[in-house]
Amino acid sequence: MKLKLGISPCPNDTFIFHALLHRLIDVGSFEFEVTFADVQSLNEGAQNGGFDVVKISYGNLWNVLNRYGLLYSGGAMGYGCGPLLLSTKSNRLDPATPIGVPGKNTTANALLRFWAEREEVTFNAEYGYFDKLYRDLLKGERIQSLVIHENRFTYQKDGLYLICDLGEYWEDKVEAPIPLGGIVIRRDLGPDVAKRVDGLIRQSVEFAWKNPEKSTGFIREHAQETEKSVVASHIAMYVNAFSVHRGERGDAAVERLQQLIATEFVGGNSYCAYEC
Repeated sequence: MKLKLGISPCPNDTFIFHALLHRLIDVGSFEFEVTFADVQSLNEGAQNGGFDVVKISYGNLWNVLNRYGLLYSGGAMGYGCGPLLLSTKSNRLDPATPIGVPGKNTTANALLRFWAEREEVTFNAEYGYFDKLYRDLLKGERIQSLVIHENRFTYQKDGLYLICDLGEYWEDKVEAPIPLGGIVIRRDLGPDVAKRVDGLIRQSVEFAWKNPEKSTGFIREHAQETEKSVVASHIAMYVNAFSVHRGERGDAAVERLQQLIATEFVGGNSYCAYEC
């Protein structure tokens, strides 16, 4: 069975999916046709039904539940790993200056809104690709922006100022891990296929942990930042026990975020691709 897979080129995704894509584990009759894209493009692809299996922002989950169900493995969730609100000028937000945001339906945008509402801050968002937003900061073409992925490890070296660690803010207020992104699968493929694919992703993560040297070239080929220490820090931060299985704490975080995004969300695990 051929499945269209969409993931980001970031080290955590390439680390997780390397063994699966290179058939270093037994994938059986499955064949994965992979597309690498930025998070907002993946979110939009899911909204259009363009993938069979795809990494999306948890901030976009509510928008695709009619077509996709959430798998338990392969996602990005944890502590101390949230988006950063940065400035080229100071540690204070300038309400009159637009904030660069890496996509309307991203978790980063949801966490920005969560912070702004609680702190009674007004802001104007300008959406763009996450890597370009950071380059614009460095070139002086943008003053304030959210930063995700590898650049959270380089901003101090690059002379930028931290206005707010939005992940840390979420953890303090909600007392739950930060639900960044998860893997969803088309519901019309059925629960049996979903369970098998979920198992393969779990095996792929476990293989990567046991054989980290095998994925090094693949990861650096696709990464935005290729410095070894940055790549290693990225993987250590975003690939963890939640990547193997979301668990009860993970489910609680997902549900809390959905309640913030959609007031009609009443809880429960109807967002899951199958019962676990």
